[in-house]
Amino acid sequence: MAVVLCQELETRGFGLDLEAIREWLRGRVSELGMRIERGPCCVSRWSLDKALSDGTGLVLGLCSHGYSVPEFEAQARKVGLDPFGVEVVNLGAYCAQVHERSQATAKAKILLEAALASVGASPESRPDNIKPVLLWDQTLSRRSLFTLPPVRYEPVAFIRKGDCAFTEGCRVCATTCPRQALEPSEDFMALDKTRCTGCGACVSACPQQAIDLPGVSPQQINAQIATLLNGASLPIHPRAILFVCARSAPTLQGLADQGLSYPASWLPVEVPCLGVVTSTWLLQCLNLGAVAVGVLPCLRDDCRYGKREVTEGRVAYCREFLSVLGAPPDAVRLLDPRDERELARALSSLPEQAQEPRADRPRDMALFAPRATAQALLGLAETFAPSLDRSLAHPYSPVGMVTVKQGCTACESCVHACPTEALRMHRDQEKVALTYDPGLCIGCESCVPVCPERVVSVEKVTDLSRLAQGRVTLHEDSEIRCEACGAPVAPGAMLKRIAGMLGPEDAGTLSFITRYCNSCRGSLT
Repeated sequence: MAVVLCQELETRGFGLDLEAIREWLRGRVSELGMRIERGPCCVSRWSLDKALSDGTGLVLGLCSHGYSVPEFEAQARKVGLDPFGVEVVNLGAYCAQVHERSQATAKAKILLEAALASVGASPESRPDNIKPVLLWDQTLSRRSLFTLPPVRYEPVAFIRKGDCAFTEGCRVCATTCPRQALEPSEDFMALDKTRCTGCGACVSACPQQAIDLPGVSPQQINAQIATLLNGASLPIHPRAILFVCARSAPTLQGLADQGLSYPASWLPVEVPCLGVVTSTWLLQCLNLGAVAVGVLPCLRDDCRYGKREVTEGRVAYCREFLSVLGAPPDAVRLLDPRDERELARALSSLPEQAQEPRADRPRDMALFAPRATAQALLGLAETFAPSLDRSLAHPYSPVGMVTVKQGCTACESCVHACPTEALRMHRDQEKVALTYDPGLCIGCESCVPVCPERVVSVEKVTDLSRLAQGRVTLHEDSEIRCEACGAPVAPGAMLKRIAGMLGPEDAGTLSFITRYCNSCRGSLT
């Protein structure tokens, strides 16, 4: 691991104590190389060479974001660095220019430690993770016009086929993608790089954690958030998370350049697009101990995700859910980047914690774990609500509630279609049971269209009492056994359904089917 800090941070705004930061990080991270250089914000070749000699993971603490990304990526590749494995932290706009020196230094320590955790957890990017883009709208130096190729590389999603549940029928990523970049192929989910914008929506939607995108892989986000909220005990309390669209980062730079300030409690997490930030992320941050979570979109017409209403809907759901619990809805905020002064005002206050955090509050719970949503919902309910007798119907509920009406034949079509194993079939010698765990349900409705009897339905409802119940039985039936070998033949309801389809003239065939399993039927004919 290596960290390069811009020396100008000592005098930018209120300034940072760089020597204190260096000594503190060395005490926290083993085998850490540290450099304090004048002007690494211009991303000089010398600074990258020196950083590489200390390790392959690199964090740059810069005084501004005023550098050319294409030039940086080209220089990084020349010295053997993966540019998508480098974390760049704007310590000028996020710390030195907006907080007094001691607070700014403490916040810089937290942000750098979180960046190191993210780099340490970052999977190595591969050719499948990048696509070339022409440099039509990039600002380059005159020298770079002659030395750089006329393209830069942007990250795109990569699906690990060994972890993907495509062969089991999962299509969640394809239905989530706003650009139709993911399409089912013969035996795998295919990605069209020309359509992919790298928004990351598929990464957080995938129930198998089978998709990587440089910068927002599940391992990186988990490590970064856990470090921000539960890192070293420093005088930054309480702590709040601010999810920032990468294209809105200049807004915070402009806010800092105007001398506008806000509480140091706001810890920024830059993501390529807010399409990757789900309501589970927002609520789980609160469950992990954040006093508030902010969302700063880009509001651009060429948004990578292109579905602003989804982000607004997720925030609205979280606020309504908190209101149902009796918690302050202002703990989740959708911010407006168009007016820097209004943005500073919106960030100026933090909600009061209604109660002290639970002593057994989770400290490193994964945002992508199968039960992360249920754990966040129930954890917040335990903190704020006097009982679990609460529910919220909302189109952006991150969980769904499955019901099965009379007429189920236990054919298992819904079980095979469920990408999270919320639906399972349990068998014993006498009975077959369709069971359901609402804590694993993501409300994708994949089970609905495959039901031949049309008896399965899904409601976008957050029902805390049902979530707390765990796995329950939705349908139970007798299991007919083979008279010859004792193997299962079919559930009783299915055989009745077959009898109704065959009619009385096929009574002999029906008797044969109901008495013997497939294997024995073959040997008896």
